[in-house]
Amino acid sequence: MRVVSPGERGTPEATGAESGTLSSLLPGGRLPRGAVVSTGGDLPLLIALAAEAAGDGGAWAAVGLPQLGGLAAADAGLDLACGLAVPEPGRRWPEVLAMVCEAAPVVLLGPVGQVALRTSRRIAARLRRSGTTLLTWQDWPEAQLRLRVTEASWDGLGDGYGLLAGRRTRLMVVGRGAATQLRHAEAWLPGPDGSVRLITEPAATAGGDAVPLRPITAG
Repeated sequence: MRVVSPGERGTPEATGAESGTLSSLLPGGRLPRGAVVSTGGDLPLLIALAAEAAGDGGAWAAVGLPQLGGLAAADAGLDLACGLAVPEPGRRWPEVLAMVCEAAPVVLLGPVGQVALRTSRRIAARLRRSGTTLLTWQDWPEAQLRLRVTEASWDGLGDGYGLLAGRRTRLMVVGRGAATQLRHAEAWLPGPDGSVRLITEPAATAGGDAVPLRPITAG
C-alpha cells in the first residue's frame, strides 16, 4: 500500500493494489495522504494498516501506544529502525502529535479520550500541510476513512484446548465524499502463517443489502 494525495483517483488495478491485501478493500486501493483513518479500537488492524502504508523501510511513528511492542511491530512488517515511539504523550498529546507528523509520513495514534472538534480540525490542517496519514486506534471526528472489525474469531481452539492458529475477521470500511459506499470483506488478521490477507473479495452494499462475499482463489 502506498500513500497518495487525496486528489488522486483510480482503481486498485490501476494503482498497484494487490488482490488479497488490505489495500484492495480501500476505496481506490490505497490510503489517503494528509488525512485521518480510524480503526475502531482494533490494534492488529491499526498495525497492519501502518505496515502496508509504511512499506519496506518507510518511516513511521507511534504516539500513545505503550502496548505496541517491538516484536509485534516487527512481525507486522514495520521496520523498527525507521520508527519513532512516544508511548506516554500526556495531556499535551495534540502538540506532541503535531511535531511527530512533521517527522513521519505514517503515524499511529493510541486512545486519547474524547477529541474536541476544534482540536480535530487543527490536526486535520496540520496533516494536509505535512501530507502525513494519521491512523487512529479510536473513532475520530471527520475521519476520511473508517475501518472496523465487526466480527472476529480465533481458529485452532477446540473444546477449551488447542493453539491459536489465526484470527478470522470481518472488516468494513466507509468513508467521506466518493468513498461513502460501505465495503466489507473477511480477512485473516493475522492468519495461521502470521500474514494479513483477505479471505474474500471486497464487496459493497447495494440497496441496503450486502453483496455475497466471494472467496479469493489462487491465480
